[in-house]
Amino acid sequence: MNSSKKESNRGWLDVLGVRRYYRAGSSICAYRGSTMERVDRLRRGFFSSQLSRFGWRISLTLFCLALAILLVALLAAKIDSIDLSSLLLGVALATLCVVLLFLFRFLHLANEQHERANSALDTTETSLMESDERFRQMADNIQEIFWMIDAETSKPLYVNPAYETITGRPRKALQEDPLSYEEIIHADDRVQVLLKLEEATRTGDFDERFRIVLPSGDSRWVWVRGFPVRDGKGRIRRLVGTALDITTQIHAEEEVTRNLSLAESAWAEADAMRKATLALTQDLRMDNVLDTLLQSLLELVPYESAQILLLESDSRLFVAREAPLLDAAKQAAKYPLTLEAADFPVLQRVLVSQSGLVVSDTKQEQEWRPIRASGQLRSWLCVPLVASRQTLGLLSLGHPVPDRFTQEHLRLAKSVAIPAAAAIQNARLYECAKIYGAELEKRTSDLQEAQSALQQFKSERPS
Repeated sequence: MNSSKKESNRGWLDVLGVRRYYRAGSSICAYRGSTMERVDRLRRGFFSSQLSRFGWRISLTLFCLALAILLVALLAAKIDSIDLSSLLLGVALATLCVVLLFLFRFLHLANEQHERANSALDTTETSLMESDERFRQMADNIQEIFWMIDAETSKPLYVNPAYETITGRPRKALQEDPLSYEEIIHADDRVQVLLKLEEATRTGDFDERFRIVLPSGDSRWVWVRGFPVRDGKGRIRRLVGTALDITTQIHAEEEVTRNLSLAESAWAEADAMRKATLALTQDLRMDNVLDTLLQSLLELVPYESAQILLLESDSRLFVAREAPLLDAAKQAAKYPLTLEAADFPVLQRVLVSQSGLVVSDTKQEQEWRPIRASGQLRSWLCVPLVASRQTLGLLSLGHPVPDRFTQEHLRLAKSVAIPAAAAIQNARLYECAKIYGAELEKRTSDLQEAQSALQQFKSERPS
């Protein structure tokens, strides 16, 4: 996993054009005069090496010369016939020629090596300066922050001009206070980011997304990635990386997430509405319609208690169904429960306006009157059941916690109330049809009995 992450990091640096000048650029940024210092150090090393080698050769030559003179002196002491002064003069001249020959040769070689070294050092110096110039051109023109910090002290060694554009703060502030960059990190992200940065000084990898605060107080999202610079022994000396402003990308991701959430909510709402409509139209019996209505509504609106109030007259309501259901004994003692809408201003308002109403907190509503069937409520929602422009009743929802219902819940309740009102109206028509059918069947039976009696009477009557 670490190797793949490092490869990903290297690839990302290639995109920014940083990897090409990574090592040379990092050294140049960390130490402004390091290029010339390295060249001077190489030159001093070369000259000291040449002088040491030259001195060793001269010493060897003089030793050989002294040894030759010693041998000549010994021979002169034993051979009297030889002119000692001439011999010594000849040896001295020969030795001087040899020394001059060697000295000339050594100086010639030293000069050649000096010229080659100067040429190589000049080439290296030029190459480093060109690399430095290319690095600076790249660092000064990219839109991302290019940064370098010391792994031991966490103090910044270099940042490019993009730091001022993204953070809104001058680079000079880092010179005055090297750790001032910690203050621009958002307070909610600061602790985690600094802990990750401290860990990166040991592991060498830093990859975090977090917020920074501008001097104006606005916040931006940045994506910061860092990579290690190691010495010859493999120890991490510096961290080098980039910081990219991803505020637009984060906002786009949030917008996509929000749209996706809205799409999922719309799909869930449409599916719930389809199921509710299908369930309400499958059975025309009133009891089943009312139970299905409360169950379907619970999937869309988080209520704790609910009542279906149907109109008996223009202003008189009766509780046709409520949730949660009571046991048989309590239900028999409680029902039938009827209400006068005039005694409850909020109910009267919904009936007159034929529009829904949300009460965020019943204790703050001056017109609120507790509804006997609903218990102690703090949040309340009510929508009318309207079919063919006629109000059939009200759908009342409650919750013991204030601010539980929103306008979105009101919209969903209205959406369910439309097919529910049609189903209630159809259930009523179905009940009326059953009554009329039973009455028609009874009358048909009576007519058949009358016809049978008449025929019997005619058959029994004497002709």
